[in-house]
Amino acid sequence: MSFFKELKRRNVVRVGIAYTVATWLLIQVTDTVFPRIGLPDSAVTLVIALLVIGFIPALIFAWAFEMTPDGLKREKEVDRSQSITPQTGRKLDRVIIGVMTIIIAFLVLERFVLTDGDKAPAATTETTLSEQEATPIVDKGQSIAVLPFVNMSGDKDNEYFSDGLTETLLHMLAQLPDLRVAARTSSFAFKGQNTSIEDISTALNVEHILEGSVQKAGDRVRITAQLIRAGDGFHIWSQNYDRTLDDIFVIQDEIAKDVADVLDEKLLGGDTELAHVETSDAGAYDTYLRALEQQNIGSYASLATAESLFKQSLAIDPGFIDAKLGLARNYFIQFRTGLVDEAQMQQEIKAQLDQVRESQADNRLARAIELMSLHNPWSMSDQETVRVDLEELRLLLPLLPSETYIRGQTAMAFAYGLDRPGDALEIIEAGFMFDPLSAELYAMQGNVYSRLKQFEDARRSVLKAVELDPLDPNNYGRMSYISGELNDIRGVFEWRLKNVQSDPQDHEVAGHMAREFYEWGLPEEGDHWLDRVRALAPNSDILQRLLIDRALARGDTAEVIAVAEKMISSTASMRQDIFTTALLSYRLMMSKAGRYEEAYNFLVGLRPEITSFEQLPGDVQGVLMQWESIVLMSGFSSIDERSIAWEAYAQNLRANGSWWLEDPYGQAVDFLFRGDLDSAIEKAREDLAQPLSSLPVRGVFWDDPVLTPITTHPEIAARLIEMKQEKLQARKLITEMLQEPEWTK
Repeated sequence: MSFFKELKRRNVVRVGIAYTVATWLLIQVTDTVFPRIGLPDSAVTLVIALLVIGFIPALIFAWAFEMTPDGLKREKEVDRSQSITPQTGRKLDRVIIGVMTIIIAFLVLERFVLTDGDKAPAATTETTLSEQEATPIVDKGQSIAVLPFVNMSGDKDNEYFSDGLTETLLHMLAQLPDLRVAARTSSFAFKGQNTSIEDISTALNVEHILEGSVQKAGDRVRITAQLIRAGDGFHIWSQNYDRTLDDIFVIQDEIAKDVADVLDEKLLGGDTELAHVETSDAGAYDTYLRALEQQNIGSYASLATAESLFKQSLAIDPGFIDAKLGLARNYFIQFRTGLVDEAQMQQEIKAQLDQVRESQADNRLARAIELMSLHNPWSMSDQETVRVDLEELRLLLPLLPSETYIRGQTAMAFAYGLDRPGDALEIIEAGFMFDPLSAELYAMQGNVYSRLKQFEDARRSVLKAVELDPLDPNNYGRMSYISGELNDIRGVFEWRLKNVQSDPQDHEVAGHMAREFYEWGLPEEGDHWLDRVRALAPNSDILQRLLIDRALARGDTAEVIAVAEKMISSTASMRQDIFTTALLSYRLMMSKAGRYEEAYNFLVGLRPEITSFEQLPGDVQGVLMQWESIVLMSGFSSIDERSIAWEAYAQNLRANGSWWLEDPYGQAVDFLFRGDLDSAIEKAREDLAQPLSSLPVRGVFWDDPVLTPITTHPEIAARLIEMKQEKLQARKLITEMLQEPEWTK
């Protein structure tokens, strides 16, 4: 008898078929039932694995054993003449047919009952999430995107003119109350791209597209504009304009009015006037457009160029309102970039806005810029004043839909100034309705997520900003910071290098790189970048701060104290933690040297009012000096005296809405000075559990004699020793990284 015939005789084939069919049915049932009763997917996987594993043993069992009238026996013990395998085979056939019937019934049930009741809502949910991720769910209605007009002049230097014309038209149309206009950054995301009208409409969530071309030659300009209905690609209007440059303002008005009339002849409502460019001088307008081009680049060099061009435009036409507003905005961006200090920024902005109000007292953009400039993370304004001003600014945002930068800064003020990150995220999300491809909004969203300690979310948002605007150097710096919080030391340096390469004239960026090396205890590597800072900005506070960082890395206590005293006396800037670093380093070194009272007297000599603990000084530097003066009391006053002073001070901080005491380090100091050592130790655990890469000098700050009651706790002491080992290992990794090609160029 052949082997195959023997398999059939022993019913091994039938057992295999029955086992396979039953296995398939069991898998389908478990896949349907297990999720409904709350079992995880791993339970289904386990059932499948067990059934698959059991197949071979089942076949072996069928070969080796046989069912007899007397029960199960080994096959070799059964007389072939007495075998009942034919009857057993027929029973197995009936089992197979029965299981197949159940399978068919199950498929019908699953197809027409379970699917309708269970899977349809899931599909709806998936669609909804997909739409939310792409763009906010908003009825397109009367909406339009103004794509960058193509420069047909044959001279790339005329790009500023075609871009500026586009931006002006966009701004004019955005003033119409019944028309939603996609903001500049989203429209310009398609510049130079061969993207279909349908895809642009979907990405920007608009019903219409305005596109065109500009050909400029000498004193003449030819503009072609066409309005397209995105739903079917139909060109519902087109027009050519062939004029002299002196007529450019008339052309802009005509295009904007023609578009508005085509969209809805009643859109203007009879009383609504289109916004106009506030000059009639073609030279002033041309220079203004060049200034906008440089401002949009946003680098150190371009912002300085933009300032000069705005001023040139105003020299031609002193009454040019748009140029005054552009210059005011430029001062704020320069402040945020570190080109000017806060006092100069506010003084220059006020001068421009006062002139704007002489002719336009209720100019909304002027008010928004004013409010934006008054409140930043270092302002010490009364919390109620801050709240009222920022709520007013928030109400202005819908009236200034194309002002994405102001929206982003408003969100930052809510997140940090008012400690309302939830509101900040809402402000940003609302902005995506007008500007869904805004790198600025994604970057600010990343900042808010960082404020919430949601660093993976922050990473995704800022990476999106990098993708949308790879030329913005600030996003590389943000990615370096986030990498540190995610314990990615290599990422810290790689993103920092990209930051430097993207804006080589920015001395602050080079300063960040130097600090990274100093804080990891690599002074020689840091000196290379310090030299660049010295060459670019020899008189900057950034350079002075780096001298402290270098002295700390080298263990030069006397140098730390000398440089810090000078910076504290001159009230160094709060930018980039410059003043904070000087003050904390000074207090720490003086405490280690046992010179508590001397340091206290130095601070009080500079700011006598800091001894009045019943109220806070009017500036952030003063508030920080008051903090450190109380800490210094640990060396010469009683614990009771220090506790009384601290209680009054901390109460004022909380009343002012300061978020400094939310930091684990600050909370540890707070608990310690209020006599709650157990809570202080718990906060120390929390702070020291953070990645060392987020603050490589964290161990230096905890190596403080004032904090001895905390740091002598066995667990905290062990963690501080462990951090020293981590730092040594990290230094080795960084040193190896510096041998790679991108660092040796």
